[in-house]
Amino acid sequence: IETLSATEELRAAVAGAARTGLPIVATMTFDTHGVAMMGVTTQAAMQLREGLPARPIGFGANCGIGPAQLIESVLGLMRAATPDDLIVAKGNCGVPHYHDGRIHYDGTPEVMAAYACMARDAGARVIGGCCGTTAAHIQAMATALAARPPAPPPDRRAIEAALGPLPAPPAAGTEGDRQRRRRRA
Repeated sequence: IETLSATEELRAAVAGAARTGLPIVATMTFDTHGVAMMGVTTQAAMQLREGLPARPIGFGANCGIGPAQLIESVLGLMRAATPDDLIVAKGNCGVPHYHDGRIHYDGTPEVMAAYACMARDAGARVIGGCCGTTAAHIQAMATALAARPPAPPPDRRAIEAALGPLPAPPAAGTEGDRQRRRRRA
């Protein structure tokens, strides 16, 4: 189950999948600052899965607006995770651009390799790619994960240095800040 943005979607999808008796893995998509389109925060998503009709064996984030943002979402999920949680990370291969009648993603295999290592360091244990990811990206990710030893969780500066800029948090007291606080409430 992937690319969900609302609690109702997650509940309905898990209820349907639970009927199969098979293990369930679910991911939600979070936009900037770890908030899904329908206002669900990464921390709220982790708490929500406890009350689902079946508990997913893996839970995490996919899609989004690029690998840097996905790492930020994984860090948010980990803040509410327990040691037994299996966190999933499947970031887009950069940002899509329309060129010559086709959609192209700007993420290179090298960027996705750095993303995979940062996802592992942030706490993800199932790591893959979403939109725009090709076999060349997956190969680079697998090679990097095998070659690079684990490191401490990345901070904002390390994420931006390796993967590109993250959106700046809304300034306190601005309309964006008030909307963000309302969505998280």
